[in-house]
Amino acid sequence: MPDALQTIIDGLTASSKYRDLAPAALERTARWALERQSKPAAALKVAKRKLHQAFGAYLDPGALNAVDKALDELEAGGDLRDICSRVLRLHRSSAERRASLEAFYNVIWDETGLPTNVLDVAAGLNAFALPWMGLPAETRYHALEIDRRLCSATDRLLCATGLPGEATWSDVLSDFSPGTPDVALILKTLPCLEQQEPGASDAILTALASVPLIVITFPVRSLGGQEKGMRENYLDQIERLAGRNHRDLTVLPFDDELIAILRRAES
Repeated sequence: MPDALQTIIDGLTASSKYRDLAPAALERTARWALERQSKPAAALKVAKRKLHQAFGAYLDPGALNAVDKALDELEAGGDLRDICSRVLRLHRSSAERRASLEAFYNVIWDETGLPTNVLDVAAGLNAFALPWMGLPAETRYHALEIDRRLCSATDRLLCATGLPGEATWSDVLSDFSPGTPDVALILKTLPCLEQQEPGASDAILTALASVPLIVITFPVRSLGGQEKGMRENYLDQIERLAGRNHRDLTVLPFDDELIAILRRAES
């Protein structure tokens, strides 16, 4: 590995904000930064800025300490729904959905049927929504997550509740194995991944080619609460994405989020 690249990776792993991101993601970001800044110090700043845009803007500093404390409380016998609700507030994406969780998943499962194996791509803290998902007790939940600390939190939750599943520490833009899920969830994630790497949406759908049903959602408001024509823009994007990947598209009515179901097209 070239010295400049290793210098940037070392700088990222020395940062408390980014050292727990999957190594493949740090290397990918470091390479991207070096293409734009030849000097390692400048490239490191660019790499950190990119990682902040992708991850830091959605999870406040100290939030993971609060997640750990909440899990300590759960493992000591605390109330599951109360604790999970508090955890969901800590991540901006899951916080936006918290008030309508049951309705959100009811709309999805009414269309897809109840799955026996769910893959949650770039899951964040979404495992803490499991008490509201309405899944059968035997349904297996598999989370893919770039942050090792979020993987650990998901595994602790599953262990404490006895629910089947696991979290895998993975950079979905580099390589991952989908397994054999009935349904893959990609919730409010594709815009962020496209910002990191143009073409990421198609790459992920290619990796999920064997999955019968893919649920993709998009935000309809900015983090500041403004609409700005986001629903129309993302609807156009998902229509083109489904067409390129030979998927039948169903868009579900829901006020707070654009929900799209992509079915594997019949041959």
